[in-house]
Amino acid sequence: MKHTNLTVHQSDERMFFLERLLRKSHFSKPTHVFAPNINVDADTVNAIEEGAIVFHGKCTDEARDAAKRRNIMLHCFMKDEKFQAVNSRLTAEGALMLMIEHSVKSIADCNVLVIGFGRMGAAIAKLLDRLGVSLDIATNSSPRPAYAFANNVVPSRNFDFSAYDVVINTVPLAIVNDADLMSMNKDAVYIDLASAAAINLEYAKYLGIDADIYPALPAKTCPYSAAKAMQEYISEVLKND
Repeated sequence: MKHTNLTVHQSDERMFFLERLLRKSHFSKPTHVFAPNINVDADTVNAIEEGAIVFHGKCTDEARDAAKRRNIMLHCFMKDEKFQAVNSRLTAEGALMLMIEHSVKSIADCNVLVIGFGRMGAAIAKLLDRLGVSLDIATNSSPRPAYAFANNVVPSRNFDFSAYDVVINTVPLAIVNDADLMSMNKDAVYIDLASAAAINLEYAKYLGIDADIYPALPAKTCPYSAAKAMQEYISEVLKND
């Protein structure tokens, strides 16, 4: 949708709210905004006005080269610490909603394993700990920070899922093998928040496990708040330019 010099490329409900939030903002140059989960390619950049401003979450190397040739300024949401912190919190809240919707148990009765203790894993662990949820964390990093939230910290390999009602993955690598999956309870819920699943989803579903990957979760569970985080980043960039 176009508004003065602004083009918000609609790909989900979050972008609809973003266009509304930016409606009264002033854009001195043609400005294009893509959702953080959209990978902007060179063809897309070449179709944009020369000298424009582009806000994005990720783009190809060819897109960066095209932007440089055409004097297009790229601003990446995912390189901003504040945006990433808010996005992680919103994703954690979305994961909690999925737990409540999919688990046959109350969250108070669930034993949860969070795989990965980066920004996203830490946000989820912090939220679940605040709610008093029994939590273990799997990480190959130093276990000391994870013990602030977890009952146990285990390595991210040779998984035994038999003790867990919910498994939440934040690591974008296939680190769980099919033999590990066989230890997961039939009533367990597997929630993957990474850009690539850590398990063989087809095999998990064959085993009867409620398992799926949930990309761009804030856009689905809290689109207004997700848009507000984007709007705040855009406003900060424009203020400093």
